[in-house]
Amino acid sequence: MISKKNASYILAILFTGLYFPSFSQSQWTYDFNNALLPIENAGPALKPLGQAGQFIKEKIPGSDDLSRTTYRFEKNSGLQFNNSEAKGFLNKSFTVEIYFKLDELDSWKRVLDFKNRKSDYGSYIYDGKLNFYDFAIGEKAPVKANQYVHYVYSRDFETKIIKMYINGQSKLEFKDPGTEGMLDNDQVLNFFQDDLIANHESSAGSIALIRVYDRVMTPVFIRRSYQTISKDYKETAKSEDEKPEVTASAPEKPVKNNRNLVNVTGRVYDGKNLKPVNDAEVTVRKSVNDSLVALAKTVNGIYKFELTPFESYKISAQANGFQSRSIAVKTSNRYEEVKSLISLSAETYDAPLKTLYFTQSTEVLEDEALSEIDSIVSYFQRRPDLKIILKGHTDNTGNFEKNLDLSRKRVETIKTYLTGKGIPENRIEGAGYGPAQPNKVNQSETQKKSNRRVEVWAEPVKR
Repeated sequence: MISKKNASYILAILFTGLYFPSFSQSQWTYDFNNALLPIENAGPALKPLGQAGQFIKEKIPGSDDLSRTTYRFEKNSGLQFNNSEAKGFLNKSFTVEIYFKLDELDSWKRVLDFKNRKSDYGSYIYDGKLNFYDFAIGEKAPVKANQYVHYVYSRDFETKIIKMYINGQSKLEFKDPGTEGMLDNDQVLNFFQDDLIANHESSAGSIALIRVYDRVMTPVFIRRSYQTISKDYKETAKSEDEKPEVTASAPEKPVKNNRNLVNVTGRVYDGKNLKPVNDAEVTVRKSVNDSLVALAKTVNGIYKFELTPFESYKISAQANGFQSRSIAVKTSNRYEEVKSLISLSAETYDAPLKTLYFTQSTEVLEDEALSEIDSIVSYFQRRPDLKIILKGHTDNTGNFEKNLDLSRKRVETIKTYLTGKGIPENRIEGAGYGPAQPNKVNQSETQKKSNRRVEVWAEPVKR
């Protein structure tokens, strides 16, 4: 006769998928039967993000008396894995496995954040598709609101290949253009809480399992892990090969615009010669809260979206060599077609791309600047045709020579950060001007703060 205590222990082992003996160097498994500690001994505890969640006992579908413990989190909240406490566990190749459900999937919803809320880049789910913004979009996957899904993310350190799986099936594979899919200097992996750039692309939900590995797990292993979970817990979600086949005698009939959406089509063109701009990135955001709802690349200058009716949107286009531009679009009746044109002007370099601010009398960046600097890295990684010009400044407090030296140190702070992110040193130039070029008159603390800065300029590489 198995005791209730032993039965619970066996159940925990089954739920964590394929069971292997615990090796601290290999994996950490969180099934929430031990609060936020892993089932392996001496592992790092997860940290709540945002509003603290609740541990909930959920009945297992198809069972009369079996239950599992889940962690219930609110919108823009979640959990954090501290890689420093785990002694660099995720610093090279790694895999993240999650079994979870989200309450809402009406727009972009964050899954994984590698830059501790300082960047909009990372892992999302949108309209049932896996997405790594803004580098790759996967095919449609069986992801539905309020339904548990088995999600796996891996990154190979040597090849930089990122893979994503849903319910045991590979749905997205691409090469990381830099280190966007790795942890930054903060050394934390965030689950479900969105970044400070958009900060509202998130959903409440529940997590039943988190497991992290210090290696890339094989597709066979991932499929077996999903099969174990789906078998033991009789979840309603099925992988695509488990769906009934559609016979030739009953073909699926296409339905035009069956979701009562509005077709929005448009063209991006060069305002100088009226030629179409190919491969321009076009994004759609809701006007009311600036949440990202769709993105696409132009083909022969053309883009197309299906959007919810009776909404106001901002459609933005950006392409190499051009200044970005946004237009407002308002959808009204269902089934209508909205046409829009976006004229782009040639890119100019007569203003800084970013201005990064510093703490008084130091070369330490203000907290707000940290959320800006990763976007700079990504921009210049995509634009090898540009070099970086850094211009350092101070307010007029103190000795001129010391301020001049301080402005140079501020430039070095930014240069060191950029080279640490893989930007070649020969693409970066910089100089310090001390208090000689104030942005505003130094008559108040607010005005002085605007002068403690490094401006990041772009300039075409001369060939």
